[in-house]
Amino acid sequence: MPRQAEARKKEIIRAGIIGIFMNILLAAFKGVVGVLSHSIAVVLDAVNNATDVLSSVITVIGARLAGRPADREHPLGHGRIEYLSAQIVAAVILYAGITSIVESVKRIIHPVLPDFGAVTLAVIGVSMAVKLALGLYYLKRGRALNSDALVNSGKDALSDMVISTATLAAAAIFMLAKVNIEAWLGVVIALVIIHASIRMYRETGSKIVGERVDSELSLAVKQTICETEGVSGAYDLILNSYGPDRWVGSVNIEVPADWTADKIDIVSREISERVAERHGIKLSSLGVHTRGGHSVLPRELRRQLKAAVLSEEYVTQLHGLGADTEAKKLRFDIVIDFKAPDPAEVCRKVKQRAEAVMPGYEVSVQYDSDYSD
Repeated sequence: MPRQAEARKKEIIRAGIIGIFMNILLAAFKGVVGVLSHSIAVVLDAVNNATDVLSSVITVIGARLAGRPADREHPLGHGRIEYLSAQIVAAVILYAGITSIVESVKRIIHPVLPDFGAVTLAVIGVSMAVKLALGLYYLKRGRALNSDALVNSGKDALSDMVISTATLAAAAIFMLAKVNIEAWLGVVIALVIIHASIRMYRETGSKIVGERVDSELSLAVKQTICETEGVSGAYDLILNSYGPDRWVGSVNIEVPADWTADKIDIVSREISERVAERHGIKLSSLGVHTRGGHSVLPRELRRQLKAAVLSEEYVTQLHGLGADTEAKKLRFDIVIDFKAPDPAEVCRKVKQRAEAVMPGYEVSVQYDSDYSD
């Protein structure tokens, strides 16, 4: 995977450099035109482009830092720096929004009539086309490269296009009806920018905290595991993200009870290699549930037990069922929905239900949260 990671880093940096160049040009042209025409909306648009330059610089730096190899202090790499850089981009955009609303309010209190001309309108029109193209490019590359920073920059560029459209509309209204709504438009623009930045911040913040595993990825990984001959189930899959496309996880597999430790070791290695090759995921540990052997319960008893356990509210799954009929011991795992107010109480009730179905047995129940679908 190192080659793919290096290629991804270069693509993100290339996209960021394109954004830096285009936004410098736009900020310069709009700044000059805005000052000459006394247009607060155009000036704010220029300031917004200047912050976009900073956002692109942050994206480039973040990609370079995130691509650094693992070291003693960070054995799982530096990939999460990309999430931090995406949040910094959101913070820069938020600052631009707050600055814009302050300047717009000042212009409402102390109005200045703008002086629109053909050059001003042409600059705004060109800006709209450039921002639309840049926004779509960022979104396409960001989603293809799984880069939140690029996706955030793409959304910001598209919102800039909307802002430029509104600025052009305000210019047309002033030229035709002599009604100056620029300052009020500036307030609306600022609020749109602030709202977008908060949304970006929350989305990337959620990834830093740790999100639920995507159901499609979870299902694909489990299917890959169950392709292995003799493995009849994959449970309790936990994946931790250490940056885009950098996953470390653990899983429990169900195998025949008569497999030797050597056989399990061989199969575990095969599964780890296959999951890494297909999904880019490093499985740091594989636990084992057994089936069959001397601990098999009669089919009807298993059915009754499963029905009793799954009838308890918030229990979504039962697996790892095993029994020692001679010592009269029963063990199994359950998955409890996150909506359960007291998982320990749910587990206690499940244990009581199991003891009612199999009186005289010592019941051991372990519960897991609903990590993935």
